Amino acid sequence: MLIEERLSRIQEILEAKKSASIDYLAVQLKVSKDTIRRDLIKLEKQEIVKRIHGGAMLANREAMIFNYQERAGKDQVIKERIAKKAAQLIKNNAAVLMDSSTSVEAIIPFLHDKGILAITNSLSHASLLTQIPSSEVRILPGKVHKQQLFIYGAETVDKIRDYFVDYSFLGVFAINADGMFIHTEEEGLVKRQMLLQSKQTIALADHTKLDTTGLFKISSLKELDILITDQEPSSDFLTALEQNHVELILV
Repeated sequence: MLIEERLSRIQEILEAKKSASIDYLAVQLKVSKDTIRRDLIKLEKQEIVKRIHGGAMLANREAMIFNYQERAGKDQVIKERIAKKAAQLIKNNAAVLMDSSTSVEAIIPFLHDKGILAITNSLSHASLLTQIPSSEVRILPGKVHKQQLFIYGAETVDKIRDYFVDYSFLGVFAINADGMFIHTEEEGLVKRQMLLQSKQTIALADHTKLDTTGLFKISSLKELDILITDQEPSSDFLTALEQNHVELILV
């Protein structure tokens, strides 16, 4: 494959997947990781991509970061399948940390008979949870992100440390063999603390998030217990999940 074809193919992959790891790109294009690194340097100089930890994303990050209403409407059928399976894992009367993702929000309609204590940094999640008579709801303190309706900051992270819950549910922006990633540090710090404060951490990710990367690393795979997704990952990613003792659930 000529270099011009390869560069074009990299752009196509990033447009489709939003971001991708060097390992994934090397497999897809059947070239070495060093070749991919050199290609990404060329594309970054042209301001087409932005190189990040372990991979790359399109330089125009704003195209990737949707406001809350846009995020809520994307891939709803797949989200509901993943969310239904996640809800089935929750035992009655459990304490749960829920991040601000729309994937985690999709769990809420399936919780009516669970009697859970839900702790969240999402204004929209809290509103929906109040409609479940059997649930108890606590909203974390901190700054409010007006566009995406989540709460963040040092005060938020400090308060999460006061809890130790049965489950933490995290919607995944990007995940690969190196771990879980997000596009903003403020959300990433909240998610990172949530997974540290639970007996079991469960990540929700549709297939477009697999073998991709992001700007801020939340954690390595070893800190994750369960990944729920809708398609089987690549063989390399499956191996990484097995090596880190992450249970994979396909829906």
